[in-house]
Amino acid sequence: MTEQTFSPKAAFRTCIQVGVVVRDVERKIEALSRIFGMGPFTLIDYPPASAEGLPKVYHDQPGQYTARIAFASLGTLDLELIEPVQGPSIWQDFLDTHGEGIHHIKFCVSDEKPVLDHLAAHGVDVEMWGSSRAGTAYYYLDSQAQAGFTIELMRIIRSAE
Repeated sequence: MTEQTFSPKAAFRTCIQVGVVVRDVERKIEALSRIFGMGPFTLIDYPPASAEGLPKVYHDQPGQYTARIAFASLGTLDLELIEPVQGPSIWQDFLDTHGEGIHHIKFCVSDEKPVLDHLAAHGVDVEMWGSSRAGTAYYYLDSQAQAGFTIELMRIIRSAE
């Protein structure tokens, strides 16, 4: 996607994930499984050991945050549960300000630069970003004022063709 062909409508066409910040991820998994039949969930510690040395940034400073994160497929999108564990993060900020709740929706892009440039031109800046494996990157955008929730962008690894 070049600057001439960038289209917000195309970039934000398909939501692939809803992220929810929680106080106790295991308790939330149990409730969602028992009451709503959701799952199975995959529970991970973030960052994974394999991500050592990959970037984590919170408000333009090196990020020291960790979290327990659970994922479950809900048909066409994933549910992500995030329990902040350690260090300042936008997840902990949300929990402190709003309590548990829907935090973000996620979109995948193959090239984040034109999307981030477009959003910055509209006053939507990156609050937190990082990577969990080589070739990927996530960006949480300060879109509360404009959207009422945070937007997450994920740069995906291009498949070999």
